[in-house]
Amino acid sequence: MSSNEENINIKEEESESELTGENKDIPEQVQEQERVEEQKQEQSTPKSDTEEQKEDQKQKEETRFAGLNLEEKKEKLNYLRQRRSMLSNEFHQLLEERSEKRKLRDEKNELVKRLFQESRSEKEKRDKINEEVQVRKQMRDILKEEAEKIKNRLLELSSKIKDVGAPRDRRVGEKIRAIERKLETTPFLDKDQERETLKQLEALSGALEKLEIFRELKSEIKEMQNKLRQMQMEIKTYHTSVTTLANQSQVHQKRMVEATKEAKMAKEEADSLHAEVLTISAKIKEIKKELDAITKDMKILQKTVGIELKARRKERKIRAKQIRDEILDSRAEAILTKYKNGESLSLEEFRVLMERGLI
Repeated sequence: MSSNEENINIKEEESESELTGENKDIPEQVQEQERVEEQKQEQSTPKSDTEEQKEDQKQKEETRFAGLNLEEKKEKLNYLRQRRSMLSNEFHQLLEERSEKRKLRDEKNELVKRLFQESRSEKEKRDKINEEVQVRKQMRDILKEEAEKIKNRLLELSSKIKDVGAPRDRRVGEKIRAIERKLETTPFLDKDQERETLKQLEALSGALEKLEIFRELKSEIKEMQNKLRQMQMEIKTYHTSVTTLANQSQVHQKRMVEATKEAKMAKEEADSLHAEVLTISAKIKEIKKELDAITKDMKILQKTVGIELKARRKERKIRAKQIRDEILDSRAEAILTKYKNGESLSLEEFRVLMERGLI
């Protein structure tokens, strides 16, 4: 058996076990599992509170900034705006990064799928060739057994023909026919002639029988040799085809192993990318949670700051009116004194006295 034939089945069990093992993770199922994991991670929210709990929580949140004055609340609100802006930028960057990682992961999973399909295809081709190799090897081995039988038969025939020996006179038949014609044409033979003639015929008959046996053995030997040559040609043809097919099988074996190896590497890369996607998703979830909390705090602060600013503006307006009234009262008294002293007043001064109800 040639080295190529022996190599047909090398590492087949190892390669096939790798292939079979990897095929348990069909890329479509892997991607679906990955999506489910992400959804679970993103959707893992606490149970909803009752209305009473919500109201109690709302009151706590609204009084959380009660200890701060207006300036401190403004400062806090400004800080929250900056923090929200920074987190928002990071949030969108992470979304973009996760999208890119998902795309790369899905591309790797598609590559895994294609490589495993290629590996299965190469395995099928290899197995089909190996089946044909086994058939041809069996046919070759059968012919070898038959050829061995013919060789043994030739040895047996060679031994027999050696025992029979090669006849020295190949014209025995002609001599017998000549004696028979002589007997037919000679009317009278004396006893000595008759005895001599019979003796010659007996000797020639033995030689003829030996010659016929020799010729039969020679004929069978020739037939066996021709048959052996034909078998040897067929054996050589089968052997050549087995070697050729064995080489082809090795090509498909090598391609199958390489595709399986590449698929495993791509699968590891896809798994690594998926882990990165989950890590980023966890960060996104944390940032979103903080953004929601900041937005809630900002709403509370904006509401309280708005109320306090409105109250302050009202207070300032009242105070401004008071100051204005005080100024007008002081002026009105001066104008009233001037009026009582009989001094002339301008139209505006009359208006001031009328507004203050002094005339």
